[in-house]
Amino acid sequence: MKIGLLTSGGDAPGMNAFISKFSTLAIEENFEIVAFKFGYQGLIDNNTFVLSKELVYNISHLGGSVLKSTRSSEFLTKQGLKKAIQSYKINELSALVVLGGDGTLKGAKELVKEGVKIIYIPSTIDNDISYSEQSLGFDSAVNAAVDAIDKIKQTMLSSNRIFICEVMGRHCDDIAKNCAIATDATILISSEKDCSLKQIVAKIKLSLKDGEESPSIIVKENITDIFSLAKQIQNNLDIETRACKIGYVQRGTQPSVVDRILARNFAKETITLLKNKKYNKALCVIKGKITSKNINDI
Repeated sequence: MKIGLLTSGGDAPGMNAFISKFSTLAIEENFEIVAFKFGYQGLIDNNTFVLSKELVYNISHLGGSVLKSTRSSEFLTKQGLKKAIQSYKINELSALVVLGGDGTLKGAKELVKEGVKIIYIPSTIDNDISYSEQSLGFDSAVNAAVDAIDKIKQTMLSSNRIFICEVMGRHCDDIAKNCAIATDATILISSEKDCSLKQIVAKIKLSLKDGEESPSIIVKENITDIFSLAKQIQNNLDIETRACKIGYVQRGTQPSVVDRILARNFAKETITLLKNKKYNKALCVIKGKITSKNINDI
């Protein structure tokens, strides 16, 4: 059996852990793994190489994706989709395993409509795959963000400054919420309704009155300009206020223990589905357990 494998969209910690475990198990089952570089664009371009145990050895602890991962505008076109299907057929694949977020899932569903057999693995730090309780990479991203916020807090405390940290998440606030809880943030800004300067200043005043020396604000990306907000807070309270975007360390971090184990369990379930010739499945975590759903039902 020949199986295709690709990682698409934004990379997520744990992708390499999945690639390593899945490839090792697949080779033991005498499957041939054809990897496509750069996600769906690699599928379009037929940019392939065959994975071996040697190539995937000792990569589980690495962030990013050794297969490379990107978004493909060409794949969104009819011609691009046609090329991707041709590549699937040329390589005589029995199925294609794809890792990525919501955009990758949409692409997978389009391929399924054209007869491609798919197994999808939810892999995104944003944790915005609604049918699954958890996506690969989320726990790692939260840990990286919390670690960065803790370090920033120490230097802010040295001068009793107010500080704002923006975390990733696109249109989902799971990272922001978890970071706010874990770091005892003074304020969480996860939607536009949280952006009232008057309310923010009032909350900070109250926290200062209660003895907090360095109030902190956690902001989900795509909500507000944190540098402008910092200036406004400083002007209103006459207290030094600093802003920082945590940024790509959340994506590029090493996978956490939770994500490494999740990746291994996703890999085992994928192999089971392939052996039983159960295709067009989307893996997920439901009530803490690994299972799958029909991709067309999502």
